[in-house]
Formats: sequence, C-alpha cells, structure tokens
Amino acid sequence: MDKAVIFGVYEFISFHACKTLLNKGVEVVGIHIDEIESNLFREEKRLEIGRNANYSEQTLAELENCREEANVKTAFILSIYDLYILNKEAILRKEKIIESIFHYLQRNQKNIELIFLLPIQMLGAKRDIELTDFLNKTKGQVKNSQLFYLPAIYGPWQPEAFLFQQAIIAKFQKQELKLADREWTGDVLFVDDAAASIFEILETRKYEDPPRSYLLKSGEKSYWTRCAAFLHIKEGLVKSNTLEPMKVDHEVIKVSVKVTSIADSITKQVEHVNRLFPTGL
Repeated sequence: MDKAVIFGVYEFISFHACKTLLNKGVEVVGIHIDEIESNLFREEKRLEIGRNANYSEQTLAELENCREEANVKTAFILSIYDLYILNKEAILRKEKIIESIFHYLQRNQKNIELIFLLPIQMLGAKRDIELTDFLNKTKGQVKNSQLFYLPAIYGPWQPEAFLFQQAIIAKFQKQELKLADREWTGDVLFVDDAAASIFEILETRKYEDPPRSYLLKSGEKSYWTRCAAFLHIKEGLVKSNTLEPMKVDHEVIKVSVKVTSIADSITKQVEHVNRLFPTGL
C-alpha cells in the first residue's frame, strides 16, 4: 500500500487507522464529512495528525474529482463500524454521498483496493439489510476489496456511546452508565492492536489471492467482561446486555490479535481522558 484515502477520518476507528498508517510512512488523505463528524475535539485530532507531512485533507467534492496515479497502490478505507455504533449509517443513504464515493471508485477502479471496517453484527442473521446492500453495491465498483469485521473496540478517543468511556468519565462526574444496544459484549479489542493487525494483514497477504474477509478477535475468554471488571463496571449491567453468540460464515477467516494487557491499554484510555479534561469535567 502506497497511499490510503480514509472516509470520515476524524471518527474513532478511522482516526486510529489514519495514525497507524502515517506511522508506517503511508501517505494518507483524510476525507472530512461535516454531516457525520462531531465538532467536539476535531481540532485536537487535526493537530495530532496534521503535523505529519504525509497527511492531507480533502472534502468529498474534491475526492469525487480526484484521479489517482496509475502506479500508486491506493486503499480506500470506509469504516461502517464508526457509523453503525453511533447510529449514523443513514448518511450512506444520501444520494450525494453515494454518488461521490461511487464516482471516485469508478474513476480509479483499476488501482483502488476497497477496505471495509465493519461491526461484527453484520455477520449475524439480523444484519441491517440496507447496510448490506450498500456494501455489496460499493464492492461492485472495484476489482479488489477486503472486509474486516470487528468486535467492540476501546481506547483513546472512544465515543461516549461505549460503556468503557462512560465509566472512565464517571470518575469526573456522576452519570448513569448505560450499555448501548449496538455495543457488542462478546469480545473486545484495544484500538491500536486492531489497527496494527489490519495493517499487517494488508501488507503480508498475497495480492494474487481472491478477496478475503476477516474477523478479528482477542482469542481470550470473556475478554469484554474482564475489561469491564477492570473498570469496576457492575456485573449485572454486563450480563443483562450480553448478546447471543452468532454463527460465522466459513469463508470468514478468524484472526487472533496480539493484545496489549488490559491494565496497560485501559490506562492509556484513562490517561487520554485526563489530558482532554485536565481540570475535570
């Protein structure tokens, strides 16, 4: 991969994917979408990655008219995961958004690889039909595509829709903890571990192989519950919202991610919240 274009670059997983690629020396173009991205801490995120000479930012209109160099292997990264967990997937039904993405992919289909970051729920029998339809239509615009299914993800910049971030912020102010309906509790990964694993797969697999789908997992028993216990989240809240196990298609390759210890990874998230709110919330 020589270059990556990341849709909705300031969202949670998209932002960490951007940081990981920049650290690997990959040129990254971030697509900023006002309609989906919160203004909260956007400038802090922009400063964090904007110092890197390999990073640039484009609007959706600029992307639509962009023609990539034929000899540059470019990945277009679209995190449906970020949209799904925040109930923002309706953006993918907007005609202007769809047209801009499709025009870019059609214009550059010969040297574009499409990378989808997806919630694990899209493997289930009750997966969102509209999201699946968008996924299939978008895959049809290019020759090469890769799908990565993700469990719950935690780490710095985690949205407050996630229970772990709520529990950390609750140390500063009293608030009721509430597990969102869309937060998967069957497994969890630290965001840096997930991003590193995705990059490793993309760099080491053989390009002549047919497109593959991957399910990232911790390989640890009751890992989400153990992380929740580290944050002193009440066991009753966890059990009452645990989702039923799902069947995974045999064509999806399961990848056990090398995990950072619970203490080290959650401490990084706690320290990040402390830096964002140095005097408390």
